[in-house]
Amino acid sequence: MSLISPRIQAIIFDLDDTLYDCSGTLVLKRKELAAIIISKAINCSEAEALQLQLKLEDRLGPEADISREIASLYNLSEDFCKEIDNTINISEVEGAVLFPDAMDSINKLIMTGYKLFLVTFGNREMQEKKIKLLGLERVFDEIIITETHRGKEKCFREILTKHNLAAEQVLCVGDKVKDEIEVGKKLGMSTALMKHGRHYHFYKSEIGNEGSYMHITKISDLLESDEDY
Repeated sequence: MSLISPRIQAIIFDLDDTLYDCSGTLVLKRKELAAIIISKAINCSEAEALQLQLKLEDRLGPEADISREIASLYNLSEDFCKEIDNTINISEVEGAVLFPDAMDSINKLIMTGYKLFLVTFGNREMQEKKIKLLGLERVFDEIIITETHRGKEKCFREILTKHNLAAEQVLCVGDKVKDEIEVGKKLGMSTALMKHGRHYHFYKSEIGNEGSYMHITKISDLLESDEDY
């Protein structure tokens, strides 16, 4: 039997760290750019500034505002935070590449007859650049970008209403336990938790490998039989 329940008619995908390695490419690149500014502000090497960011994120979580944490620790001005924000917000997205199995798996899901949706959070211009670079503009039945923190619940409800779907007919796939997975469960959707990325790794101690989460390591896992797990 497939990992996808027979009642599922539609799949909602997250983008970052679900369809491509955001943590290992764009996030790391932004931290490296921020490290240049941090190193000058606190008189350390860029390598030390990068490690400081990583250690703070390990302790505080992926949603923490690391530049403000550093500003507080070192009594730095608001201009320091603004300089970092401006620098990372204009960084390019050329390093984004789909996971090797992602596009083939998406095409197979389309051929099987599933409606596919992409719901992603972030700066609209930046997310649109990623989607175009990754070749995903025309793949999904609908793409929704929310710039509102924790805004995915509204997006999910809109999809259910607009496409005449019941929550139990939808599978939500993503890496963020405290965002799309939590919202999907709240609404009564099935969920598949991607075991990848900084969000997953920060919360995995709370998750374990048991319980009410279906775990996957790649999108093609959805096409496998549950007898293989």
